Amino acid sequence: MRTLITIDPCQVHLWLIKLSDFTSIEQSLLALLHPNETERAMRLHFALHRQRFIIARGLLRKTLNLYTGIEPEKITFNLGRHGKLYLQDNTLNLQFNVSHSDDFAVFALTIQQEIGVDIEKMAPHFNKKVAERFFSKQEYIQLMALSPKERIEGFYQIWTKKEAIIKALGEGLFTSLADFSVSLRQAKESVMLTYLKNQYNYHVESFLLPEDYQVAFATLEPITNIVYKEW
Repeated sequence: MRTLITIDPCQVHLWLIKLSDFTSIEQSLLALLHPNETERAMRLHFALHRQRFIIARGLLRKTLNLYTGIEPEKITFNLGRHGKLYLQDNTLNLQFNVSHSDDFAVFALTIQQEIGVDIEKMAPHFNKKVAERFFSKQEYIQLMALSPKERIEGFYQIWTKKEAIIKALGEGLFTSLADFSVSLRQAKESVMLTYLKNQYNYHVESFLLPEDYQVAFATLEPITNIVYKEW
């Protein structure tokens, strides 16, 4: 019998996946998907987007199998109020979140506590109006104080941290990104957020991947150990 992967408390497992490495097994991954997932993939206009969705969702199912022992094609998901995925049969209280951008995807897994993760491919330029609209005043001042070259990485560091936090909260863009601030000076920090009169203190970490991808994850409890994994 295969030994399942376990996660310790205050530990995050991050699976980093280059989607183009799995195009040769796209059809076998498609066979693992629920009909609703297949229908969603087929609705995507561009073939490359369909392929990336199929590979990411198929590998997510195979990844969750390593922790739960449930066959990939038999895994059932529930959706939160705003579309966040949860395991339906979850006696382990395994929590996970998914993000993908361009050719990379990341799966973040914890035990017991909610997690949010975001990955973004950094473009050569960023839209200043987006920063003005979605960043707090403090973040915008920090960003514009940087050199033009540093601003690009700074923009994506702020964006991924904030996205990771609201994905951990599970409320999506129903939470205003400008209502809380993250730091440009710290890769690891605690961030306070008030939502519906409740106060949350998130542990947030960010890092760069090769090929210009910025990644961040957020949890309510401090993380003492990150385990990086690859398919």
